[in-house]
Amino acid sequence: MNIANVGISYNQTLYGVEEENSRGKDVVSVNTAVNSQDAYVPSGKETYFTYTSNGIISGDETSSLENEKSCILPERYNGSKSCYIYYQGKRISEYELIQIAVETGTTTLDESKPIGWNTSNVYEALMYSKATPLYDWSTTLYSEDRRYVYRVENGQITGATATWYSDGTTLQDIADEIASGTPLSDIDRYKLHDIMLYDMELYDAAVNIGTAKREYDTFTNMYQNGQLTKKQFKHDCYPLLLLLFGKDADTNNKNQFLQLSSFFGQDRDAFLKNAFANYNPSNQSLVDRLLIEKEYHSYSGIY
Repeated sequence: MNIANVGISYNQTLYGVEEENSRGKDVVSVNTAVNSQDAYVPSGKETYFTYTSNGIISGDETSSLENEKSCILPERYNGSKSCYIYYQGKRISEYELIQIAVETGTTTLDESKPIGWNTSNVYEALMYSKATPLYDWSTTLYSEDRRYVYRVENGQITGATATWYSDGTTLQDIADEIASGTPLSDIDRYKLHDIMLYDMELYDAAVNIGTAKREYDTFTNMYQNGQLTKKQFKHDCYPLLLLLFGKDADTNNKNQFLQLSSFFGQDRDAFLKNAFANYNPSNQSLVDRLLIEKEYHSYSGIY
């Protein structure tokens, strides 16, 4: 999996970026970790540059080179040109990210401060502040372009991990595979480990959706093959009705069974999109309570 630790951690460490072409192979460190105080030590004779809200350097002794748009940042930021990240779906250097922040007036750089201090503010303004969960029911934070999942400690974003693999798949693709009904034993164990490590909420939802999908397919096939009566079929589907309708689930409600059939009968892409969007952890808790605490038994032997 491509691992990318980006930005400044709040424990004063600057994370580099690594790109891994395949697990355990060809790891290229693009930028090694450095202390946020970096190598910059200001002197009394040095001119400090402060950027105004419209990205213009203020100060009486700025050089013509530093005033040129092609080189808006002081030379000491050149080390950021070798650190690459994704921003709004495009792969750019950290240097370019800082430029964007300056040019758009999003962040004001203070050249009396270390590079790490300024870079931290850039990441916060352009990336961290725009982090959101994938779904309404989840809390795990992702970058605006969904290229990174963030690590949060004590309410602060302290690092990020890339969500994609060298084969083009993503954490969401792994979740989709699980939710489509594929047994966990048939899925790459390393990718399973990753999704459990970086987004346990997504993993749990995928497992529960996939379990429901397999159960519905089993109940339907058994009913159609005469192995279950209509009454038994309705009884076995009750946990699935709970999953969709919560406390309003009713095995005597014909409309609910029509919606159940329509929901699980969608093509794969539509099913996965709707299943994740409408997943309800509270309803899942009702199902778990029914099956575990109340020891609900099915005629099909599934539970």
